[in-house]
Amino acid sequence: MKSLRLLFIAALMMLYSSASAQSNIQKDCQELVDRMILYAMSYINTPYVWAADGPSAFDCSGYVRHVYAYAGVNLPRNSRQQSKEGEMVPFLSIRKGDLVFFVSNPEREISHVGIAITDSDTNGNFSFIHANHGAGRVSISQFSEPYFQTHYGGSRRIISCE
Repeated sequence: MKSLRLLFIAALMMLYSSASAQSNIQKDCQELVDRMILYAMSYINTPYVWAADGPSAFDCSGYVRHVYAYAGVNLPRNSRQQSKEGEMVPFLSIRKGDLVFFVSNPEREISHVGIAITDSDTNGNFSFIHANHGAGRVSISQFSEPYFQTHYGGSRRIISCE
């Protein structure tokens, strides 16, 4: 009986240790995403230049690729290829660090990418950072802006902290 009790206690300790390790992994992962976003924000106002991949100028996919490389993730060079990486994320489940894609009309092909810097709220609103052709620089935009709502093309999770 005593050995069974010791075995049970040992099993509980292993379970607790495993849960604690998982918690630490999630915490480390979230800290990586937070550092990546801070790094992304350090490029605010960097000029937009088509086909540039930094660090003195970026286009949208070059910017995303550069920021993810900082986190140790190698992404393809263009937004269409990037839109096939990671796992698809439902619109209301967007988290900071996820890639958000936009389409051109009338072709509806992926033509732009940014990085969510806030989680999606219950209405589907979130902020994202991107090399913004219209602004001519890296900037932060709100998904609630009509252009982005009508041109949304999906989102992908590259770094999963679950």
